[in-house]
Amino acid sequence: MDPLLNLGNPGGLTRRTFLAGNLVAAAVWAAGCSGGSRPEASPDGGGFRWKGVNLDTDRGLWRPDFVEKELASIRHDLHANSVIVLGSDLERLIDTAAMAAERELFVWLEPRTFESTDSDTLEFVIEVAIAAEALRANYPDVGLSMGVELTLFMQGLVPGNDWRERGAALATTDPAEYNAALNGYLAFALQTIRPLFGGLLTYSSGPWERIDWSGFDVVGVDLYRNADNRATYLDDLRAYLAEDKPVLITEFGCCTFDGAADLGGDGFLRSIDGDQTGLVRDEREQATEIAELLDLYSAEGVDGALIFTFIEPENTYSPDPGADLDMTGFSLVRCYEPGSEKAYEISGYFEPKASFEVAAARFVDR
Repeated sequence: MDPLLNLGNPGGLTRRTFLAGNLVAAAVWAAGCSGGSRPEASPDGGGFRWKGVNLDTDRGLWRPDFVEKELASIRHDLHANSVIVLGSDLERLIDTAAMAAERELFVWLEPRTFESTDSDTLEFVIEVAIAAEALRANYPDVGLSMGVELTLFMQGLVPGNDWRERGAALATTDPAEYNAALNGYLAFALQTIRPLFGGLLTYSSGPWERIDWSGFDVVGVDLYRNADNRATYLDDLRAYLAEDKPVLITEFGCCTFDGAADLGGDGFLRSIDGDQTGLVRDEREQATEIAELLDLYSAEGVDGALIFTFIEPENTYSPDPGADLDMTGFSLVRCYEPGSEKAYEISGYFEPKASFEVAAARFVDR
């Protein structure tokens, strides 16, 4: 694999297809990471250093004034001090990061170019790094993720023409091979980005990926809990904590229906092509899962926890269970469907769910 090759970009993925990557996590989970002692969890020795949510800028309706409202709620109502701003549009990423930084939120930028070659992926990370470094001139609390679950979403690390084929191939590909290829790419990327960006660097890894964290400032992992890994979840978490680095949980949470906690990051798959058959809305299930994980992270000394996700305007709430797309969304707030008097598209209106309330209660204390 040559990171300098430029073979073109075959197109992107939607955020919903991204989460399908968690299907393969249980099948390819290997031995834990190793390491030594860790630094304090936060500068003052208590609570989370980074506490907050993901905020996706890849959405059908893009209104900066709506995003301003969302960030204000994240900062003042949710009591967060950090946000992952993710997406594939440079202008949206940097504009949103600037708005977040103005509200004294620590901003983690996560550039995404799904289904791209290694060279195209790195090219976009370079663009974001340069813009982020300019932002740091006024707002120093800006960090950068080098990518997300690249064994699935970047060409060349695992056999397959798209993420589906690569997801299937992960179960039969030697982990030593794809981890060596991934770490080779990340080492090259770090060497390229370090001279351009002076802030903290991490990578949003999948739990099946074994990362050489030596060149990173922060260990990052998308660590959803589900029925398959519930018994080993604490050991899995402690394997990351054994690294001599701060640990940031870059994604966790679940959907909003009865049984969603057992599915973890795969809960959205219960509504393929809009089929909601058999689902029962249950905000308490989502709230309980997030509350339990935040309590666990706090007790174990995790440095940062960023819930997936704050808002999903396309996954709208409806009193009709068959049309309630919010049930199979991960957001902490509900949005209303077009045509209703509370429609998001009219004013950017949203309402907190039970999960918002339990997260806010914990964030204000930690």
